[in-house]
Amino acid sequence: MPTNEIHAPYYVKGKIETPAYPVGHAYTLYFAAGTTFEDGSVGDEDNWRLQFDADDKGALSAIVFEVFSRSRMYYPAGSHIGSIELWQSIPDAPNVLVHVNTLPPADPIFTGTPTAAAYTMFVMQTALKAKFRWTCWDGPNPAPQRYPFPTIPDEDDSSFGFYMLKGEIPFANNDGIRLTSGVSLNQGYNRALAKSYGRNVVP
Repeated sequence: MPTNEIHAPYYVKGKIETPAYPVGHAYTLYFAAGTTFEDGSVGDEDNWRLQFDADDKGALSAIVFEVFSRSRMYYPAGSHIGSIELWQSIPDAPNVLVHVNTLPPADPIFTGTPTAAAYTMFVMQTALKAKFRWTCWDGPNPAPQRYPFPTIPDEDDSSFGFYMLKGEIPFANNDGIRLTSGVSLNQGYNRALAKSYGRNVVP
């Protein structure tokens, strides 16, 4: 994505490594306007902390861990969070890598049955209907299907949807506008990606 199309003040880029693709699939998380980051706590300075509305919302590695933990059933066992990079978007200038964050002390217990190049995509949107997509790769669901977005309760049920849309962390789309609702849950199979692995495609 060209840098001038990212208006979220900060965003995280990284890799999630799976047994089928140890090089790692890219992931990106955007944070809403008003977000800032500070150095980590004493003894954990390289684990930067998210600030929003003058409140400390937690360590960056813990936020990334929670996102993957709540979607762990869509990633195959043996997957690994490979990197966490914090970037700042700069108006009318190239965006800046401001910090290479420490990783969580452990990976989530990923529980998906692996199918190389299968994907599960959560589609969410802002109040202005602009979309954001979170894609889980090499998981258990190769059959093409489109489902309603999972129901989001008023209280935290440890689900991915609650954390992304109703939790304390101000996740956003690339415009920096906070995500507010789910659109759909899409599953399928990426044949071009499977061929890049050197794998046979699913019949």
